[in-house]
Amino acid sequence: MKTSPWNSIAIVAAVLLLAVGGPWLFRELRSLPSQERLAARSGERVVTIEVSGMTCGGCAARVQGNLASLPGVSASEVRIQQDRAYVVCDRSLPDSSLVGAIQRAGPGFLAAIVPK
Repeated sequence: MKTSPWNSIAIVAAVLLLAVGGPWLFRELRSLPSQERLAARSGERVVTIEVSGMTCGGCAARVQGNLASLPGVSASEVRIQQDRAYVVCDRSLPDSSLVGAIQRAGPGFLAAIVPK
């Protein structure tokens, strides 16, 4: 049985793609959280907060520190370029506590929860 040269080219391209992208794909799959870690976070929520008044990295660090120090917050990230803070917290933690923590970070910081 005679094969088409296109079949051979497709096989060679697939092998090269797997050789180049295989290690990256393996690292990405290993970085996924385990089922236990996902189950532990099932009672949490992600809150997006619009933050104004941040002018530098120090401001963002102060806001993030105040958010992280709240009981019930398991993770927080502040992105100064987006003027946003992302918080992973218990469902029972009120939004007013998050906004208050940002406002206590310094004068001029204003915060509002972004609706979904």
